[in-house]
Amino acid sequence: MARKKEKRTREEPKPRYGFAAEELAEEKLAEGLKRSELDEGKVTLVDRDISTPVIETYDATTGELEGSILLKNGNREGLTGLVKIVENVDVELDHDSNINSINFKGKLNVENQSKKDRLWDIDLSLKNIDTTSLKSKDIKIRELGIDKNTNTYSEDFVIKEEIKNLLLIQEYVNTLPEADGVLNIRDIETNLLQAKDKTSKAGAKVKERVAPVEKEEEEEEEEEEEEEEEEEDDSFEDGGTSSDEFSLQSFGISIDKENTVTFAIAMRSLFEKPIKNVKVVKNIPGDFSNPVIRDTSVGRADVEGKTVVWNIEKLMPEQTALLKFTCSIMVTDITKRKTGTIDVTYEAASSFAEGLDIDKYDAYTRNKFYVDTVERDEEPGVWDCKLVFENPSEFIIQLFNADVYSPENESVKFVDIDPKDVPLLPAGAQWHSRIWKFESEEYPAFRKKLEFRVMPDFQTSVYGTATISDVILEIASITGDMEYDIDQVPTYKEKDVIATLKMVNNGSAPLNEVTIVQQYFTNEYQPPKANEIKLLWDGSEIDLNSGAVNFDGSVFKISLKDLRNSSNGMLMPDSSLEFQYPIHCVNPAQDSKFESEIVYFTNTFPVSQELEFRPEVPVIEALHLRRRFRIGKEVLPIGALGNYEIILTLENIGTAPLQKLVLMDKVPDSFEYSDYSMKPEITDEVGQDTLKWTIDKLMAEEKIEITYKISGTGAYSPSDAQLGL
Repeated sequence: MARKKEKRTREEPKPRYGFAAEELAEEKLAEGLKRSELDEGKVTLVDRDISTPVIETYDATTGELEGSILLKNGNREGLTGLVKIVENVDVELDHDSNINSINFKGKLNVENQSKKDRLWDIDLSLKNIDTTSLKSKDIKIRELGIDKNTNTYSEDFVIKEEIKNLLLIQEYVNTLPEADGVLNIRDIETNLLQAKDKTSKAGAKVKERVAPVEKEEEEEEEEEEEEEEEEEDDSFEDGGTSSDEFSLQSFGISIDKENTVTFAIAMRSLFEKPIKNVKVVKNIPGDFSNPVIRDTSVGRADVEGKTVVWNIEKLMPEQTALLKFTCSIMVTDITKRKTGTIDVTYEAASSFAEGLDIDKYDAYTRNKFYVDTVERDEEPGVWDCKLVFENPSEFIIQLFNADVYSPENESVKFVDIDPKDVPLLPAGAQWHSRIWKFESEEYPAFRKKLEFRVMPDFQTSVYGTATISDVILEIASITGDMEYDIDQVPTYKEKDVIATLKMVNNGSAPLNEVTIVQQYFTNEYQPPKANEIKLLWDGSEIDLNSGAVNFDGSVFKISLKDLRNSSNGMLMPDSSLEFQYPIHCVNPAQDSKFESEIVYFTNTFPVSQELEFRPEVPVIEALHLRRRFRIGKEVLPIGALGNYEIILTLENIGTAPLQKLVLMDKVPDSFEYSDYSMKPEITDEVGQDTLKWTIDKLMAEEKIEITYKISGTGAYSPSDAQLGL
């Protein structure tokens, strides 16, 4: 067995890579240059003297010639050390740009693109990793091989803090006729920037867009999406009731008429670098028709079937992009209509993780350097020397430092290359220093120090999606009627006619404003005073502010404004209002008439197109009436003892109709009553059991008969039933 030789203590060799202690400034400069990168594997070389086969290099400070580059077969290209940050981000927003969810997955890859040359001693520095799950900003990799199992270092990460959405996007829907002017770029941009500081916790459930997804996973994802769509179909949000006082949006449309709806989609990028391949797809529900592109501030928009597709090749940071288009919609029922969701895809070149970036990269690969020493033919002991640095690899190399020292005096440098002196060296290139003269009878032996790195390519790729939920268009609709308690009044007398106005919200939109206008009042037919108006809301009387009542000339107006901030709130669907007030008829002349017009005006919040409803209004006539009528009562015995039929008669024996006649009959206490021919109102106006009938109108010579039966109980007296009221 061979015996190991004893180790002998020897002086550690001085490192050949790096910088000398006195080259601190050059080392700092090189560290700064390690932050640089190449976007493509091609070197730009400037040849000042094209008469020579080489490319001269010069001292960056003095401008003196320091050496030359010899290309291999003229090649100016090479591979780079690839560092990639790949992020997938999915953002879900509601219609007001509030973040429903952010899902994020990131991957850091350091890759060797060569199939021939390894990379080793790789030092990578990152910056702004605080919001991520990356453990350290400094990553050291010993070696990367050349096959798929060894050529990549990879680290997954997620976002652990609340973060902002870096692509602001919001849709504005407006149903007003003047929507185009309302949806202007200045006001939209102001509104859009309110979402700039909104943040959300980031999840990690993203739709993979870089690596292929297994079929089973795709099916599960589709099932989840279908379930979400079904849930969305079952839920309807209130159309805009959370909007601000000044609103760019309006969500109310009218029934049984064609409505034009204006859509505006605004985007603003908060990424540090431009984003590209932005695609916005607006889904148009089947209720809408005739989509027309009105304006695009950047990119191109087209109508494709039931979608509007907006493509933008590049969107610059802090640039607001705006698309406007219109659609028509006609509805014949009060079912709420959705406006359609928006799907956005884009690619970004700066991280979504709030400033995460690659700071520095340093790596070695196959290299060769040597000193050619040639003794002169005619001068023995005199040597022509030059340093050669060769890049035999497939990579582009950046030479930071090349120093050759005198073997006799280390303070003497024959070659002194600083970080910016030598251009990038493509694959196969050589750098030759200028020749220096050295005198020695012995073989020259020089100390050398070099520093270089493989030139990197820093890539940040963000594959983003955003989904914006739709909003509900509320159907604004009202119905109603009005009536007077009488429509004929006597001449030359004061008489009040009670007007009853009923309004029902039979749409799906809450109403924020209600206005009643009645006009054409005169001195003979005068409007009510504020304290004479009775307001019933869903059957319950509420107070009416005197400031809500206005009389101007011949026009009488009741205005209920800003109901959403009132104690009663807005007039919700299926709710009703009833206004009761007197029309004062003041000594009207014979044959005078009150022919009035009443209009109900309503509106939603935010404001949409104002609704009008015009109920049919009866005419009040002043007639020279002299009323003549006859009331009779008959008690007719029937059946067994104690059973009687009461017959009441009312007859108009005059020449004019009679209105609002009241007929009453008191049932004696010892009798029970039943079997009415006309159901009465049972009151206690003249005793415990008073039967009351109201006859709305009795025409001239018209006679009506009302019957009912009574049965005596206890000590009854038939004559008590004979008395009438």
